[in-house]
Amino acid sequence: MRVFLRISLIVFLCLVLLAGGFLAWFYTGVGLPSLSQLEKHRMDQTSKILAADGTVIAELHGEQHREKISLDQISPYLRQAVIAIEDERFYSHSGVDWKAIARAFWTNVVQGKVVQGASTITQQYVKNTLTGKERTYWRKVEEASLANKLERKYSKDKILELYLNDVYFGQGCYGVKTASQTFFGKQPSELSLEEAALLAAVIRIPNYYSPYTNAEGAMRRRNLVLDKMAELGFITQEEADQAKQKPVVVQPIPEEAPSQVAPYFVEYVKKYLYNVFASDHELRSRFGDLSPDDIIFRGGLRVYTTLDLNMQRYAEEAIATTLDRPGDPSAALCAVDPRTGEIKAMVGGRDFTKLQYNIAAQGGRQPGSAFKVFVLTTAISNGISPYKTYDSSPTTLVFPDGTKWKVNNCEGSSYGSINVYTATVRSVNVVFARLIKDVGPQRVAQMAKAMGITSPVDPYPAIALGALTNGVNPLEMASAFGTLAANGVHYEPICVTKVTDADGEVILENRPKGKRVVREDVAAVVNSILQDAVKHGTGRAARLDRPQAGKTGTTDNYADAWFCGYTPDLSAAVWVGYPQGLIPMRSVHGITVYGGTFPAQIWRKFMLKALEGVPPTDFPKAEFGEEDEEEMVTVTVCTESQLLATPYCPHTETRTYRRGEQPTDYCHIHTEGQKVAVPAVTGMEESVAAAAIRGAGLVPNVTYVNSTVVPAGMVVGQNPLAGTMVSPGSTVTISVSRGPSPQGVVPNVLYMTETAAKEKLVSAGFTYKVVYQTDPEHVGIVTYQFPAGGSSAPAGSLVIITIGKSG
Repeated sequence: MRVFLRISLIVFLCLVLLAGGFLAWFYTGVGLPSLSQLEKHRMDQTSKILAADGTVIAELHGEQHREKISLDQISPYLRQAVIAIEDERFYSHSGVDWKAIARAFWTNVVQGKVVQGASTITQQYVKNTLTGKERTYWRKVEEASLANKLERKYSKDKILELYLNDVYFGQGCYGVKTASQTFFGKQPSELSLEEAALLAAVIRIPNYYSPYTNAEGAMRRRNLVLDKMAELGFITQEEADQAKQKPVVVQPIPEEAPSQVAPYFVEYVKKYLYNVFASDHELRSRFGDLSPDDIIFRGGLRVYTTLDLNMQRYAEEAIATTLDRPGDPSAALCAVDPRTGEIKAMVGGRDFTKLQYNIAAQGGRQPGSAFKVFVLTTAISNGISPYKTYDSSPTTLVFPDGTKWKVNNCEGSSYGSINVYTATVRSVNVVFARLIKDVGPQRVAQMAKAMGITSPVDPYPAIALGALTNGVNPLEMASAFGTLAANGVHYEPICVTKVTDADGEVILENRPKGKRVVREDVAAVVNSILQDAVKHGTGRAARLDRPQAGKTGTTDNYADAWFCGYTPDLSAAVWVGYPQGLIPMRSVHGITVYGGTFPAQIWRKFMLKALEGVPPTDFPKAEFGEEDEEEMVTVTVCTESQLLATPYCPHTETRTYRRGEQPTDYCHIHTEGQKVAVPAVTGMEESVAAAAIRGAGLVPNVTYVNSTVVPAGMVVGQNPLAGTMVSPGSTVTISVSRGPSPQGVVPNVLYMTETAAKEKLVSAGFTYKVVYQTDPEHVGIVTYQFPAGGSSAPAGSLVIITIGKSG
């Protein structure tokens, strides 16, 4: 008997030691996950893009659609309902309900497997955010340990707030705010008793208890919640019985997402945000290890934009009511405030669902005569009087580097000898060709860049008529013309004023930054001329009953038509054409499309409404008269050094300057010595150019490039430049045009598998770049491509495809 007692005592002591050891180990947490891991957890939150007036125009979210709120913004009914059905002893335990654990343990032992849990609200939060949903005894130990640590650090109310913002309610809703808005169209603070009980009811098994698919099961579970609330004293039994009599009523889930407001602008903002986060490591580090895409779609950002919803609507209406017939060309419009650079409206095409390519901000189309404004501004800046006359007859111009350019006016017309002012109003090509020869293409390219053109502008003479290698888009044209509207001060375009994180802290802010790039007196003269271009010239269809200025633009093949105009309050550019290629618009609504037709009409419709109620503002008065010969001086300069030419400068031009602004130093590059001057071969045929180089004792090296401006077989450029003094036997590289890049049709690979899409693109002669984006419903499937299928693009160009991934 004594031996039995001794054995029993030893067993008892061992059990006590084991229990004590377990508790000590449990509460110290040695070998268990640390709370710091839990605190690093970043809860996915929906980001929102807002218009200038605070209206939400887009919500961006990944798999988890969630918006955090504080506990005091949640109805007491909902808090009580969740506690009643999920964890009735929530306010009395320390994160672990040992009584419930003992009951569940016994049940699971009897069943021989884990069939019942005893998780508290704190443990559920831990499971959702860190340990996962695997149901094992070890995982329950991990949950319990972390739950206990969490309760020792945070108050019960804080833990309840974290849980209610994190938990899943079905229908893609994470957190009570999204669920409340989706199910009932209400804020969580506005929920009635029966609505709160229904939300609490679905937490256990959201898909099974969903009121959308199992209304009867949802009602039974809701009524159970109400009875439990009455049992615990949160409500009376009478209140519970009254609520149980009410039917389950929820808002219908729309079959399709509501149409997005200003979709082209939203995509532009998303691209802007991506570039900001991708280029700023310090800013990105605020969000841990999230990628730029994850920050945008999961970071809970509030993106405050410059978009004016009224102006956006007016822009869309102006296009839709003007080009309103099947087969009509597309159109793009962009409007900016010239005083700040803020983008107020952006339409990138007629239908975003059919073509996502944003011509307003991404397109590169030829601007035609609209580009003459930069030649005019350059000329006035360099002292050329608006009343200086030129012969407007068709001619062939020979430039100092040997380039020959045959120039005609629209439809072969001629106006005799006319001045710059009249040539601008009538948009006379030959005069502007002569004008760019006087001021130099390099200066015009520099002026265009300074005023706001961001696309590359190669300094060829043909840019005077808008023949650009890469084209331009309406955003940069509206911005550049806005420089004149702001009297010569350029403001960089702004689409976002500020961005805040999920806690409301400002992480990015843009303030208007103006820089004077055109003298005020020059801007006033150009504005005066362009006002008459609208009043009496090619832009008459755009006339408003207020001070305004503008310029039309039409390409030779009628494939692109523009109107770019402005008042002191608003600058806007309109493009009309076919985005899929250079298709002549010779019969649209029975007319040939010029800049003064549909583009000017669209611009006028938009501006009339956009400026409704805005008092007219006058432009500063321009002070200019007949050319004063005594105030002008003509000198010969070296085009390489821009200084006074010496007898040894191989490449010179005669230029006119305002007195006092002309160069006074002589060229220090070209001096007497035993060097060979590189001959001017740009514009020559390949064989002739090579012979000229060899004749100068130099070695030709030929490369080939595509060009839409220079005919095939002709020299596009040379290096070193003509006139450069080099040693005999040096190599001169010439770039010979192969003509325009061959165009191909981009295949449609939407909703194909990644492998199939790649194979199809390669077989069609295109390259590809893959971007992966979280989309559990389309894993391994192409969900977006750019350019869109059916678009015309140079063979071998890049196609970007977006592939869905699981997370």
